[in-house]
Amino acid sequence: MPVLPWATSPTMSDPANPDLGPSRGGLRPAHLLLALAVAVLAVVAWGRGRPGLVAWELAWDHDRDFGRRQLPARVWGTDPAEVGAWLESRGTVAPPLPAGTDELELIGARYCALFDRIAAHAFYSDGRHNASVFVFSGPARFHDGWVGRARGRYVRLVRSAGRVVAVVGDRASDVEALAARFGTSVALARLTRAGGSC
Repeated sequence: MPVLPWATSPTMSDPANPDLGPSRGGLRPAHLLLALAVAVLAVVAWGRGRPGLVAWELAWDHDRDFGRRQLPARVWGTDPAEVGAWLESRGTVAPPLPAGTDELELIGARYCALFDRIAAHAFYSDGRHNASVFVFSGPARFHDGWVGRARGRYVRLVRSAGRVVAVVGDRASDVEALAARFGTSVALARLTRAGGSC
């Protein structure tokens, strides 16, 4: 009878019995990858919705979009009602968007894929300075009016009409002015729907 190599060599595996051989007793690459995937998911679940992570995501998207040769807007316009109607026709019920500030004006919008959600992204610019208004749903664990910096950008997070609204900009004055006008437009829309007047 011939001698089989796996019967005489302790370093070779028996193809009929995969538990024999050099990998016995150690972790296999698949186990290591599974452990790494579970660890990454745990970190993401823990960080999801935290204001610092949300702000970083939004600032990254703001920089990416305004850093392109041409802004990737899917709808162009300065009329907030038109841009809002476009967003609503695609399933986003957004609080009324402001037309802009003393320096910035609404120029368009698109949807963007963030790490764990899709957000409506409205673009504001004066040609030199830029700001973004993001509207999204999903978890965001922050106190109302959270203000911070991420990636060198100013960020303000507020809740409105069951959504999270974030304003991201190059300058703090633009973010504050846009957030103030955004809050005013929401208050006026609610007052108008309730039959009130100014």
